[in-house]
Amino acid sequence: LTTWSIFFCLFPLFQQALAIKIEFGDRYEQAKTYHNLGMVAEEMREYAQARDFYQQSLAIFIEFKDRYSQALTYHCLGTLAEEQENYAEARVNLQTALEIYIEYKDEYMANIVRENLEGLPD
Repeated sequence: LTTWSIFFCLFPLFQQALAIKIEFGDRYEQAKTYHNLGMVAEEMREYAQARDFYQQSLAIFIEFKDRYSQALTYHCLGTLAEEQENYAEARVNLQTALEIYIEYKDEYMANIVRENLEGLPD
């Protein structure tokens, strides 16, 4: 199996999981599933769909005041924007992720984001 075929197979599974979480009203778990759907859509080069899933995820993480999970989603939005050569948007999202990782004293993730930021064209 190729990486793409694995992601293609995962997409409907995450959609089913999301439907169940919506049915049961589990908003926080919906955020995680939207995030996973965003990752799969991004791997499938469905960038608009990926952005939509990430933004839905981010909105719920904000609603629940889960700053650390927001950082991961901002990071993904940043790398997604970078893939699309939207460097200004990438920089804003990556900088937001970095600030949150620093706030939580997660030097490992902060260093990853710093590398992403340093790799962006000026």
